[in-house]
Amino acid sequence: MTAQVASARPARSWVWRALAALRTLAIGTILCLSPLTSIIALGWLTRRMAALADSRFGQAPEPPGWVMGPPGKGVVVRFAGGLGASIRAGFGTLAALASITLPFTLLWLGAWWAGWENSFNKGYEQAWIGPVTFLGGTLVSLFAMAYLPTALAHLAVERRWHAVFEARRIRAVIAQAGWRQPALAAVTILLALPLFAARGLPTFAGQMAPAIEAMPAEELAVIVGRIDLIVAAYAFISLLVLRHMTAHVYARAATRAAWIDPRLWAGTRARLAATQAPRPSRVLRAVWTALSLGLWLGLAALILVGQFLNYSWWAWLTHPYLLLPWIG
Repeated sequence: MTAQVASARPARSWVWRALAALRTLAIGTILCLSPLTSIIALGWLTRRMAALADSRFGQAPEPPGWVMGPPGKGVVVRFAGGLGASIRAGFGTLAALASITLPFTLLWLGAWWAGWENSFNKGYEQAWIGPVTFLGGTLVSLFAMAYLPTALAHLAVERRWHAVFEARRIRAVIAQAGWRQPALAAVTILLALPLFAARGLPTFAGQMAPAIEAMPAEELAVIVGRIDLIVAAYAFISLLVLRHMTAHVYARAATRAAWIDPRLWAGTRARLAATQAPRPSRVLRAVWTALSLGLWLGLAALILVGQFLNYSWWAWLTHPYLLLPWIG
């Protein structure tokens, strides 16, 4: 009898984890369908990143709940604390991401507008404005995107949205991350490819399936709704993967950076588990930085080509990997 009970527990545990994962996927997918509710998903992803990093620091954090808060905090906090925490973290993360990404995404948007303005008004003597503006935005984007993942993890761990401006600490973590920084960039680009394909799908849908053009509006709306659900689910899953990787890269690198320069990390959570580490080689740092910048150029290219395949002005600003986990 005891053996039967022991063998049943792993099965129940496996089933419970599978159901919990499906519930998380369902909630996250639905939230990513709207720009407003995607803020909640963004906050939950930030809280989960913090929990993952804390576990690497030797702590035992409470997994973030979608609605329920931690026990022992009162009835209101218990039954709405998780939702409230995700909303607060979502708006904080949104403000931080906007401060990093809007400087270059607004330049992209301005270049796109300048190109259309030049085309309609035939102002050929100003034709250089659009390309130069876009190239300037792209140059800014490379450094911003190389900085962004580590800054986001630092924000999550410190529980302060303005922690993204602690550039010295963030640069110290990037220096200790080594080859993991370009690896994270490469994974980001690979995961962005299906989103890029979904962006161009409306342009080529009629060629791939000519019957769509003769389809009634009601049936077409059902198909579009299903595609939106699939894309939202993929966006949420891919962000889960990226946040998971980023949290582990940050935790490892931050503990090493805290050992090299403890004074820089005074008062931060990363110093709790400082790990002995050698100082990074300047040559290797330059190599990994150059490789990272080259790889991040690939994400900029995907956004640019995707916009020309199926453009909308807000999509310059709201790519799921840059600002909101919204598929609009």
